[in-house]
Amino acid sequence: MVIEMNENKEILSEILKARVAEIEYRGITIEDIRRIYIEETGEEPPAEITLYHAKDYAQINNQVDSGFDGTVIHFLNIETGINQSFTIIRGSEKRENYGEPAEGPPHDWFYNMFGIFGGNIQSQYNHAEAFDKKVTEEINEMVEKEMNTLRNEGKPVAEVNLVKQGIGHSLGGNLIQTLQIIEQPFEGVFVINDAPPSVYQLAYIDRNFRQAIRIKLGATTMNDIYKMNPRKLTEFGEKYYKERGKTIHHLTVQEDILYSLLSLRGFMDLGTRRVLDTYHYTDGIARYMNKISDQHLHNIQQFVAKHAPAYEKAGVDGLNRSMFGFDQEFFTLISNMKQDWKKIFEPPKWKRGAVPMTIGVIGFGSFTVDMPFAYPVKEFPSDFFSRQQEFVSRALEIRAKLQDLTEVLPSLLALVGEISEDLLKLIKVHVEEMSGSIERMIEAIGGAALDIGKNLVKGSFTNNLSQHENILTLIELSETIKLESGNIQNSYQAIINDTNDFVGEFGDAAHAHGMEHVVNSLNQVKGRRYEGSDLIRYKNATDGRTIEVNLSSAVRIYQLGLDKCMEKEEALSAWRRLYYTEYVDDLEFRKQRVMNSIHQMEANPRNYSHLLPVSNIDVKVTKINVHDFLRPLDPMFQDSFEGMYHYLREEIEKNKAMISRVRKSIEELFEKDQSISKLFELR
Repeated sequence: MVIEMNENKEILSEILKARVAEIEYRGITIEDIRRIYIEETGEEPPAEITLYHAKDYAQINNQVDSGFDGTVIHFLNIETGINQSFTIIRGSEKRENYGEPAEGPPHDWFYNMFGIFGGNIQSQYNHAEAFDKKVTEEINEMVEKEMNTLRNEGKPVAEVNLVKQGIGHSLGGNLIQTLQIIEQPFEGVFVINDAPPSVYQLAYIDRNFRQAIRIKLGATTMNDIYKMNPRKLTEFGEKYYKERGKTIHHLTVQEDILYSLLSLRGFMDLGTRRVLDTYHYTDGIARYMNKISDQHLHNIQQFVAKHAPAYEKAGVDGLNRSMFGFDQEFFTLISNMKQDWKKIFEPPKWKRGAVPMTIGVIGFGSFTVDMPFAYPVKEFPSDFFSRQQEFVSRALEIRAKLQDLTEVLPSLLALVGEISEDLLKLIKVHVEEMSGSIERMIEAIGGAALDIGKNLVKGSFTNNLSQHENILTLIELSETIKLESGNIQNSYQAIINDTNDFVGEFGDAAHAHGMEHVVNSLNQVKGRRYEGSDLIRYKNATDGRTIEVNLSSAVRIYQLGLDKCMEKEEALSAWRRLYYTEYVDDLEFRKQRVMNSIHQMEANPRNYSHLLPVSNIDVKVTKINVHDFLRPLDPMFQDSFEGMYHYLREEIEKNKAMISRVRKSIEELFEKDQSISKLFELR
């Protein structure tokens, strides 16, 4: 039997989408979803909830960790026809390790630079697409299985297809809308303070778009695309994706730092947009971004594009090799080279050998024997000289990479200066320190390695210790490279740290980007606001004071208090059962055993003749009378236990009453909100 139903309307409202996107960063749970659903609607979720976390799908991220992370929320109620999924893709995080907060590399920010701005990597996009497809397959299989079970039981089944929605914040907003305009797997996409997709990013990922650019605009390679007029290219991209972009809805805070990117080269504006003005004293930082010259952006974009493939193939270590020439493998080479050098000065090993000697003995003729002897042999490590040669080769590579880097640093400084003089002051000192380290490394390599490299190429560098000065020069050069490369990385980290603390309108823009600010701005209902994932309710008292209650925290405390009371009740009941088992019941059991024995003796006196002090066969036992008196438990003992038991029981009841009073006072304070009672009952 098939029933047609039309109850598959979207479960999550705009505010609920924003709140689940915020909580997803901290690891969302089914309990979180139920709680915020009740907070916002006053009702229980209308369907069973299942979560699918990207971190549990290692097969989609099994080579180089791209930094991708996300969750799919599935709501299912076959009886009412609800079958919906919401794919949430997480935004940029500072540092992580396969989705978990850690001291790992900042993958998301590299993807922002290489994948969106540069348009030369697509690893996170690929992982997002694979994750969504895999989970969709699992959901469809699970739903079909449940429907077949109901059919076999003869129950009515609603034919309802899976309705998919996409949600994304920041980088996640970029990925989810890129996935939508290329593959169109969702009925609709809701993005919050998203990083807009760029034509360069889409030209790299979408071969059909790249082909359209070639036909309409004449660009055949990515290099040609970078050189095109960015405004003309952006207009073409927005026209090309216009229809597909109609299913995308943006929720944007006016002052968000990423909103200002729409004025820069290649970033597209697709779909509908709702803009929230939250800082009335400023219009955001768009006026700063509009000052940036396209030429500086082009220079940086070209540099980024050159090194993007190395990052996509080998992660941060590959990026270091591509940009600076050094990586972990290079530092391992230095370590091995130093160990080889130490071995040269170890005492020589003695090698045993034998020389054939002919010995003549009178009367016996002559014969040949091997005469053994030992001699010192200096054994060089087998890879010693090849490592020297490899080191010089890598040093020359480092020199070339650093010279390339110095060419883009002026554009970077000029770009920052165009945005803000204050921002330039913050990072200029670190860029100058980085430049100094680069110059010292280039000078050291040029002054030491090139001459030795020439000798190696000519083959004049032989296994001769007279060349030890050249070897020591290489060792000294390796120390310089290690020191200055560390300084470069420290300067880079200092730039990140200092710009994180940048204040003023840029600070407002960074704060406006965060999900907590978005949620509070979106749901400006009098009497409620949010702190993190907690709902704060407030009300003006009759005396003019404002009474604030962290409702989410109060519910947690209430439920935790009840749980503790239940634990105490269970422990108290177990204690009382043990008392009756070990004392009251045991005493009755022992008394019964004694009484049974007495009755046995009185009923069968002859069986106890052997207990008489005489053994005369003429003496017989004909009757036994037992005068019994079994003392009961001491009433003081019982009274003491019962007194303790009832005292503890009363304490638990007092605790429960106190917890209930807290709940009741909150309910009375917000008496018109029926959802509060349901929150306290949430389990």
